[in-house]
Amino acid sequence: MRFIGYSWVLIFTAVMMGCSSVKVSTDHDKNTDFSNFKSYQWINVKTDNNKDAIKVDAIMDARIRNTINQQLALQGYKKVAGNADLQLNYSVLTQDKTDIRTYNTYSGYPSRWGWRGGYGYRGMGMGSSDTVVKTYQSGTLVIDFVDPASNKLVWRGLGSERLPEEKTSEIMDNLVKKVVKSVLSKFPPK
Repeated sequence: MRFIGYSWVLIFTAVMMGCSSVKVSTDHDKNTDFSNFKSYQWINVKTDNNKDAIKVDAIMDARIRNTINQQLALQGYKKVAGNADLQLNYSVLTQDKTDIRTYNTYSGYPSRWGWRGGYGYRGMGMGSSDTVVKTYQSGTLVIDFVDPASNKLVWRGLGSERLPEEKTSEIMDNLVKKVVKSVLSKFPPK
């Protein structure tokens, strides 16, 4: 009986992790020694170069910057006003996506029951399926680190996640924390 209880916990955890995982990808300059970097400063780069980048409002900008600052502090990096080892910037992209899923609704039971010669008889049932089409918005947070000495991009991390339909302050705080932590867990590159 004890095994069954643990099985349900494991299954529930696996399902929840599978449903809420951030898709992360990173790239970096292989000639850069990241062990020398201990400090960073924010830079403002126009997002006009990336036609897909959106302009975030002041509340979201503060949420993203504060969350990145907190995560980098946990990882041992110090934010400074000038003469930093790295320069940091971010951008946000959104994309409309479509999720199409087809479900087999055939239950395995026949469509009718009957009696033949005193024995139970099952007729053959026809299978059917339902297709569900949903559109949703996906958001991507792009975090860039630039080497100020060469003014070259040395690391880029992207975290993509399905955006919630309801966007309360608490929901967006949790979403940004989850995405930032997932992306910066890959920094510095191993």
